[in-house]
Amino acid sequence: MKVITDGIDIIIDFLKESNFNEKKFKDYISSPQMKIFLKHEKRLKRDTNKKKIKNELKRVFLNEKYDDDYGFSILKRNIVQLEKDINYIKENEREIFERVCIQVYEYLPKNIEVDPNIIIYLGGFDGGFATFTKDVYVNIGRYIGNLKEFEKLLAHECYHARKIPFKRKVSLFFKMSFYPEKAMYDTLGRILEEGIACLVQHGVNFCNDDPIGTLTSRDMLLSKEYFEILNESLLSIKNENPDYNLICKINLYVLGYIISKTIYKHKGIVVLNEWTINFNYKDPIKTYIDICRDKDISSGFSTEVEEWLYVISK
Repeated sequence: MKVITDGIDIIIDFLKESNFNEKKFKDYISSPQMKIFLKHEKRLKRDTNKKKIKNELKRVFLNEKYDDDYGFSILKRNIVQLEKDINYIKENEREIFERVCIQVYEYLPKNIEVDPNIIIYLGGFDGGFATFTKDVYVNIGRYIGNLKEFEKLLAHECYHARKIPFKRKVSLFFKMSFYPEKAMYDTLGRILEEGIACLVQHGVNFCNDDPIGTLTSRDMLLSKEYFEILNESLLSIKNENPDYNLICKINLYVLGYIISKTIYKHKGIVVLNEWTINFNYKDPIKTYIDICRDKDISSGFSTEVEEWLYVISK
């Protein structure tokens, strides 16, 4: 693994100014980190562009109490701590990776390679992103003064960035091209992917809310409501009329964490590996239902959905 912080110094230098500096802004907006940020925002179909960022930054410099749409005001107010955190990451790169790898491989087979580039960027309210790529992108601005949570987020994203054989990737993309498998992967597949990543991040004993709010104690208490949305989504698939308005509302993190943690506590990583290695969602879901039935606890699935899932997972 390698930490890439190219361009961060440009951003910090710009934000340390007392007034908006046009030349430094141009260096900032053309930096690698800003290009990453803009690309990520575009991928999520957000209304973000250079002009809007410039206008927001000008307001931040004019009014120190102004809270902008991208978190730049938070960065500016905490610029000293941000600089300390960046320096710590640069100076302790190897030790950070060692701790992250220990955390990741508790839930990942040793023969699965995890060796991404860690690209640090600033801007926005997402914590980071990576999906089956060589690179993991982390928004250090969301973890100022909280590098323990930064390392946990690294572990989460490293799971997503695990190296998968090309043939398996092709097989997955092929399956996702046709109904009903596409809809099933968009629901249960995504739930397992994010759920196992959250398990890697938080472990089986959930203690602290995620700083960016993807997994919180409050949301865990609302899991029954989230399962209801999942049930309605799965029924729409069962009835051959997938409702993507509902599917988009599924809380992947909470439901995925509950399902993955339950499987891991009772069966270890072997069953979870069916998804991690083979992108097989059926065996983990069937095992989850079996565990809930054996322990006489609610799976969260409605009776109709549970019976249907059990049948199609055989």
